Amino acid sequence: MCSNRHQPCLAVSPSQSGGLAIGLRPAIFPVVVISALLLLSSLGGGQTRDPQQAALDDFVVARTLTDKCPTWQIDFAEVGRRFAQLKLQPADLQKGGRHASFFDERLSYYSGLLSRMSQMAEEAFGPNGLIRKNWMKRQ
Repeated sequence: MCSNRHQPCLAVSPSQSGGLAIGLRPAIFPVVVISALLLLSSLGGGQTRDPQQAALDDFVVARTLTDKCPTWQIDFAEVGRRFAQLKLQPADLQKGGRHASFFDERLSYYSGLLSRMSQMAEEAFGPNGLIRKNWMKRQ
């Protein structure tokens, strides 16, 4: 899903795009989807997100992405600083902790979302793509 390749899979020359070069990378699609979902969940019908739960949610996303993108890793020192600012303790995430059920629910949610990335890519850009037909195909 994630790649450390930096070459675009499709490049439009400046003459074809009126001076604008565009590079599209299929690896960006899952990140865009996750970012959009995070934005939508953060809006939450106009409700303000609890800062502790927002940080936990972001940590779960980062943790889930590191499983799928092994070229990236979590900076636990930075996470620790952020959690300390918010007065979050490791025990808060463990079974019986203040945020254990929230943490477990978010892990399940994002794991399920990422497991559906292939299906979402096909639905958006496959042979019957809702966004662009035939922009992607199975390898």
